[in-house]
Amino acid sequence: MSGYITFPTSFHTPEVTIALCISNHSIGNQNGITMTNIPTDLLRTFVTIKDLGGFTSAGDLLGRSQPAISLQIKKLEEVLDTKIFLRGSSLELTEDGEYLYESARQILEINDQVIAKVRGDNISGKVRLGIPNDFELAFLPKALRNLSRVYPNIVVEVDCEISKVILQRYQKGHYDIALAMERVKESEDRDPRDYRLENLEWVYNDSCLIDVYDEPILLIAYPQGCVYRSIMEEALQGQQHPFRFMYTSTSLLGIFSAVEEGLGITAMATSVIPENLKHVSSASSLPELERVCIGLYYKERELNVASRHVLDFLRSGLANI
Repeated sequence: MSGYITFPTSFHTPEVTIALCISNHSIGNQNGITMTNIPTDLLRTFVTIKDLGGFTSAGDLLGRSQPAISLQIKKLEEVLDTKIFLRGSSLELTEDGEYLYESARQILEINDQVIAKVRGDNISGKVRLGIPNDFELAFLPKALRNLSRVYPNIVVEVDCEISKVILQRYQKGHYDIALAMERVKESEDRDPRDYRLENLEWVYNDSCLIDVYDEPILLIAYPQGCVYRSIMEEALQGQQHPFRFMYTSTSLLGIFSAVEEGLGITAMATSVIPENLKHVSSASSLPELERVCIGLYYKERELNVASRHVLDFLRSGLANI
């Protein structure tokens, strides 16, 4: 007996139900209501046509002729008893077609996730990841270790930089997924799993470096463009306290070493501060710092199966720093 995942729809035929099943036979449930099952290969063809913008392009990708692709769409429309493309248009969808497109993508995602979970050892691929220096040590090793246990054939290429550079490279297509730190926005319309808000704290090793009044505060920071650096500068300028950058480095270990040696103080997100260093949210000579947002960036429709699994593990790591 086959199992089904059934999704209610809003097509103009009320009794039609989308079910995740390879069979295209109609079956009845215990209430006597007939359910119609959509073959996932028809849904995949439809989504591919829409994504690539043409029947021929979809056929090339799926390894089918253009007539075969057209026949699949005709069969899909027959199953649903509706038109999904406006005739005579450049692949413009009908209202039912728009709804089907969004629903089909969800169904195919579930289908692929089930297969990936059951056949974990067979999932492979390379995923390009850009990540801020701080979080290279904070949670990435654990997240990738957990990933490799489940999907040992997924390779993640990691590039670490300050967030400004990461976002620039992401916009140019250098990464499949990017993690970046930014200032908190007034509102976030992203998936809550894709970001977290963090407090910034002053980090130091010698208390005399934070109890200064007439002397400039000695700062350690990443180069210009770093969110930490900008927030430190603006906070100290706001209370008109003199400061001077004593040490600048693109290396997280370089920042840690300079702080440990007492060359100055820095600011970091609370979750990435090492246990051997002292930290405080504010002090008599140090203002409280604003919060930051640590978020994931990716193009949903461009993620392959391997990238989706990496994204899932990064979300889990971000939530459990």
